[in-house]
Amino acid sequence: MRHRLTGGGHVPHPDFQSRIEHALQSLGDAVQSCTWLDLRATPTPWQDTGISVAAGQAVTLIADGMIYASRALDIGFEARTGLWYRIDDAPMAKIVGNACTFYSARAGDLRITTKPPGEFAGRDGQFDPRYPRQRFAGALTVAVILWRCDPIDALQQAAQQEPTLFDAALARLQAPILPPQGWHYLWRLGQGEIFSPSPRHEGGVCCHTQADVGILQFPVDLPLTEETRVDWSWCVEQLPSKLPEHTEPTHDYLSLAVEFDNGLDLTWMWSVSLPTDTVFQCPLPWWDARETHWVVRSGTDQLGQWVNESRSVLADYQKAIGGDLPKRIVGIWLIANTVFQRAQGRCEYRDIQLHNGQRHPVVRVGIP
Repeated sequence: MRHRLTGGGHVPHPDFQSRIEHALQSLGDAVQSCTWLDLRATPTPWQDTGISVAAGQAVTLIADGMIYASRALDIGFEARTGLWYRIDDAPMAKIVGNACTFYSARAGDLRITTKPPGEFAGRDGQFDPRYPRQRFAGALTVAVILWRCDPIDALQQAAQQEPTLFDAALARLQAPILPPQGWHYLWRLGQGEIFSPSPRHEGGVCCHTQADVGILQFPVDLPLTEETRVDWSWCVEQLPSKLPEHTEPTHDYLSLAVEFDNGLDLTWMWSVSLPTDTVFQCPLPWWDARETHWVVRSGTDQLGQWVNESRSVLADYQKAIGGDLPKRIVGIWLIANTVFQRAQGRCEYRDIQLHNGQRHPVVRVGIP
C-alpha cells in the first residue's frame, strides 16, 4: 500500500548539519551567524527564534526533514510545502523549495512555523482551531544563515564545496522561476516555482511540480450568465497520480478552475482513471467546504497531445454545486498538487479565455 501511494519516501541528506557548517567555515566574514532550528508541528502558531535581523539583511534558509500526517503511508510535507517565516508580525511568506534566500524588508526578530497547505485562518497567520495538529509527527531541521553582505559570491563558493545543499539556494537568487505576468500564487499556499511563462505560446503557462502544491491565480471580474463559457487548451505530459484522485492520500492532480464571488471554486481536472464527468468534493480539510472537482479528461491515451476544452460555467456550477448561484467570476486558477505521492506532474496551458456570448472573448487570460 505504501509503495503504491508514494513516489518514493523522503531521503534525508546524510550529515546535513556538519556539511553545511563545514562549507560555511570557508566563507570567512561573509557569514554573520548560522543558527540551527528543530521544528515540529506543535499547536503554537509561531516560534520566536531569537534571531534578530536588520532591515535589508539577506537571510538564507536551508531545510531538511519531513512533517508526517501518516508515517505508515509515508504521507507528509517537506519545507517547500509547509515552512513559513516572518519578521515580527510582518506579512508571512513560505520558503521556496527547501533552500532559498530573502532580504528582510524591516528590522526585527525572525519567527517561523510549520503549517500544512491551506490551513491558516487568515492572512495574519493565525491558526484555524478547527484543524488540530496533535496528529502530526516528524520534524524539519533548518539552518538560518545571516549574511554580512550580498550572499551571491559566498553561495557560489559554498556551492562548489556542497552543490547538493547550496546549488538550489544560489539558483533561486540568480535566476528565480517567476509566474507569468498578471498571475500570482494564492497566499494560502505561498510562493512557489511550479508555474512559468511558456516560451512557445503567448499567454501560455508551463507547469512542472514534484512533492509540492501551488495555485496560480489570474484576477478577473465578469458576470456569470447562461452564456458564460471558459475555454482552454492544454497538453499534459505526465499525470502526478497513478491512483484515483478522489481520496486524501491520492489527491495529486492538475486542473484549471474558476473562482466565484461566493468563495467557492469549480475545478476541471484530468484524472488518471476516474470516469469522465465524475464530480466530487475536495477530500482535504478546509477545501472540502469550498472546492468541487469535475473530471473532464481521463486516462493516459492523450498524454503529450494538445486538447481543447470548452465548458458552460453556469450549467456546470448548477450540476456540480447547486444552491444559490454566484453573481460573478472573480478569478481563473491553475492548480497543481503533488504533495501526497510526491511524483512529478507536467503540463502546459494556452488560449485560456472567458466568453459571455460575444463573438470575441471577453477575457484572454495572460494576454494584454
